[in-house]
Amino acid sequence: MDEEQAAQPERQVFLREGTVILRWLFGYYDGRNLPGWKTPPCWPHTASTWRPQKPKTRFRDITFVAIDIDELQEQDGMPTKFHIGISILHTKDLHNLCHAPLPLTDFQANIIRSYHWAVQDFQYFDKNDNRFCFGKHQCIPLSSLEERLKKLLKPFHPLVLVVHGISRERIILRKLNINLNPIFEIDTTKAARYPLQELHDSTLKKLLRDFDIPFAGELLHFAGNDAHFVLRALLMIAVRDARRELKDIPAWVPVFEAIARAPLPPIPLTHTQKAAIRRREKKEAELQEELARFRDRWVDELRSRTKPG
Repeated sequence: MDEEQAAQPERQVFLREGTVILRWLFGYYDGRNLPGWKTPPCWPHTASTWRPQKPKTRFRDITFVAIDIDELQEQDGMPTKFHIGISILHTKDLHNLCHAPLPLTDFQANIIRSYHWAVQDFQYFDKNDNRFCFGKHQCIPLSSLEERLKKLLKPFHPLVLVVHGISRERIILRKLNINLNPIFEIDTTKAARYPLQELHDSTLKKLLRDFDIPFAGELLHFAGNDAHFVLRALLMIAVRDARRELKDIPAWVPVFEAIARAPLPPIPLTHTQKAAIRRREKKEAELQEELARFRDRWVDELRSRTKPG
């Protein structure tokens, strides 16, 4: 068998639905350029094109909502305790930044709002480290989850649900009868395939590395952080796709890159680090007390020596 016969045919990476949705939402969709698609998708009428006075974008007026769930415990097949991360990014906020001068300030780049809720897990942070670095965590009862979630997201419809590997989040929300009514669902493991020319799904860690998004390993697999990183990855999926497909790079590309690659906020201290600080502060306080006692003894001795005989 010669080399030509032995060579394996090159496998083609087809365009996935999530990537096509991003093209439509960010205004660079071309129905004539859909590798692997026989017919173009049908688009909803609820996401009207936003036509502001400033013309640098053609974004649809929607909100991306990333959800991640971990620390899951179930009883009789029903979720009883878990942590849920929610991150929110509105295209209007992205549009406004596209008209701000570059480079963006850290404050401007931090427009992804992120939350970490420990559901029915009130003692978790007494025993475990808080690794959520994009805000303050909350512990909430399971009975209030649906109300809190819908209240949080009420101003942001229509919304697009974003997950990294869609099965767990979808199943848990369905079991709890929580329907967020998204107009689309985007799984970043699938949406990243075509822009990266990957034949297989990528882990979130791999996407962050491939896109040069700053992260620390200890921050991953923590619901609030993962939801945040998923939206950063989503922006870079669109960036990589636009750079691959378009001759003229849109004005939003460097803005998306600045948001996705913005420096991380300070990482919360672990229980061990806090204990070490307390020990150090205690030792310093004891040293100060010892120095004060020594000073008092020295002053007393000096006074006794200077008394007239």
